[in-house]
Amino acid sequence: MSDFEKEYYESEQFWAGEAIQDENNLKRFRETAVMIPADAASLADIGCGNGLFVNYLQTEKPALKLMGVDRSNAALKYVKTDKQIGDIAAIPLANSSYDCVTCLEVIEHLPVDVYGKALAELARVSGKYVIISVPYAEELEENQTQCPQCKTIFNADLHLRNFSDSTMQQLMQTYGFECVSFKKAGEIINYKGHYAFRKKFYPEQFRLWRSPICPVCGFRDKEQVPQQQRSAGLQASTAISPKRSMLSYFTGLPKLLWPKEKKYFWIIALYKKI
Repeated sequence: MSDFEKEYYESEQFWAGEAIQDENNLKRFRETAVMIPADAASLADIGCGNGLFVNYLQTEKPALKLMGVDRSNAALKYVKTDKQIGDIAAIPLANSSYDCVTCLEVIEHLPVDVYGKALAELARVSGKYVIISVPYAEELEENQTQCPQCKTIFNADLHLRNFSDSTMQQLMQTYGFECVSFKKAGEIINYKGHYAFRKKFYPEQFRLWRSPICPVCGFRDKEQVPQQQRSAGLQASTAISPKRSMLSYFTGLPKLLWPKEKKYFWIIALYKKI
């Protein structure tokens, strides 16, 4: 793990904040748990973070033998099941040691030199099944941010790739697993063409600083901007003048008739060893 990654993922504040769950994430956990085959007696969650999923399973599926693996010591403090420190490219578990291996919201973060190794490791540790979830058909540019200091542009969540139906169906074939089912979760209703409209007329929205640290120069917002200035800026940006309020009223009227489209935030796939 690089020095930047250590600083990013060993933040106590980062993992404590992630412990607060909304209904969408809880629903994703439920839908993922339903996909665990009935003949799986043990499960290892690789890249478990602060253990939200394995902790959920400990309550909902107490018969499962559970293991959480993550490279962050700060994250593992929150894991209530058996746990080990370890990297996804070299998982510290024996071959076929768990019936089911899960990897949720992890592989979209992996660089090219780690990606293939990680998928091979998931397959190696699994005796029967692998479950992987990732953001679905993500528009990576929509979540870009720009460092105020070095001007580097990157995905605010450090996502490096996106995934489609066909990507997920073929994902584990090279490693001896076939996709037996997949589902989408986290329904989103968008206005058609809204993304293209924002990109054309409000390009600055795609450059707002939304990351705890820059992966290139190490810039940290809280170190550069005093808290009182940040609070004042927030108040100024959220204040709505009567003129803006009236404008919003008239520009909001077309939304009542504008066509909408359904999308999903996540895709969850189940793979079985061939």
